[in-house]
Amino acid sequence: MPSSTPQLKSSIVYTLSIVSLVMLLVLYWAWRDDLLLLPEPHQTTPDPIASLDFVTHIPSRSLQCTSDTFNTGSWVHRPLQLKEDSIRGMEEAVNYHCRANFPHKCYRRIDDNFKEFNRSLRIVDYTWEPEMCTLIGTDPRKLTAHLATNPLLMVGDSITQLQFESLNCLLGQDLTNVQLDANLTGGDPKVWAGQLVHPSRVQEQGAVSLAYLRSDYLVRLDDFKIMEPFDEEGYLIGKGSNFPWVHALDRFSYIVINTGPHWHADLKWGPNKSDKELVQAFAKGMDAVFKYLKEHVKPHQRIWVRSTPYGHAKCSQYKKPDAVPHAPSKKENEYQWDLLESFDMVWKNWIEAEKDERFRFLNVSSMANLRGDAHSSPDSDCLHTCLPGPVDDWNQLFFHEIAQVAASSISTS
Repeated sequence: MPSSTPQLKSSIVYTLSIVSLVMLLVLYWAWRDDLLLLPEPHQTTPDPIASLDFVTHIPSRSLQCTSDTFNTGSWVHRPLQLKEDSIRGMEEAVNYHCRANFPHKCYRRIDDNFKEFNRSLRIVDYTWEPEMCTLIGTDPRKLTAHLATNPLLMVGDSITQLQFESLNCLLGQDLTNVQLDANLTGGDPKVWAGQLVHPSRVQEQGAVSLAYLRSDYLVRLDDFKIMEPFDEEGYLIGKGSNFPWVHALDRFSYIVINTGPHWHADLKWGPNKSDKELVQAFAKGMDAVFKYLKEHVKPHQRIWVRSTPYGHAKCSQYKKPDAVPHAPSKKENEYQWDLLESFDMVWKNWIEAEKDERFRFLNVSSMANLRGDAHSSPDSDCLHTCLPGPVDDWNQLFFHEIAQVAASSISTS
């Protein structure tokens, strides 16, 4: 009987050949680019923030500060190293390029034994460091160029003017004063407007890059009217100015508004001159402002409502930052600074409930409330702070926020 071994071997060889051929065909077809049998390599989505030329450092998304997380931190003592003990040395150390001499620039005050200069130096020896987050880094000169095509308007009382003055100094290397009215006043000669323009646009009629308009209440107190140019200021509580401002909004991409310190208890709000009546009146006035803005602000524009740090009674007692803020009590102040947080919360609650990307709340209060030592006059003015000082740290947060909204507009365009 013949053996079956040769037939078995032949079958095995035949089977192996078929299997090998099939495997070769599979490999060939798998590597064909047009058949996509293999998974595509992972493509990372570029971060829109990276496309902004004024951004120098991008923290991971999970570490980027929000307006609230920024306020959890501490003032760290980090003494400045001045090349010379002079005004020029101070300005060089803090990278100031101011286009005007403001009353809050404490280091420029002339006095015996450089008392105010040395006090200013102690103020800026402290730097705010958030504990839970990191700011997006920005280049001030390139950011200023960004404002040339995306101009910024600030509206509010003297604390908003203080923030404008800080911006004037931090960004002033590439800004120049507008010599003629850039149509921000609506033609009213009684209205003063702070106006700066980037050199790239200085030849353009009416060009402005950074501006400030004074409005201590944002509405006329008589009837909560959104005022127009040449409207009368109406009833004022104490000294101040209440000029029209909404007519200028269309020309700006970024807008910061604030009010609070000039709102005081008054018989106009009710027969009791109570805190409750005051807060209700504030909310009614701001409701008129918010409704107007929601109706008129364009999709590309962004509005920040900035909080107001409270003042410090007897601020001469403070020689360094506090670890816990010392809130003013009713007995310690005549201006009702203890209600500023209540005013802030009116806006913060509305903005968070609205979820409208055009509106953001800029919270600077918690970190600023620790700086009783930084007031511009330790004997009398316990609400305004010195320049340079904590307000410069506010603006670092603001630069971070500009980067976030600018990147957001890129990703949605």
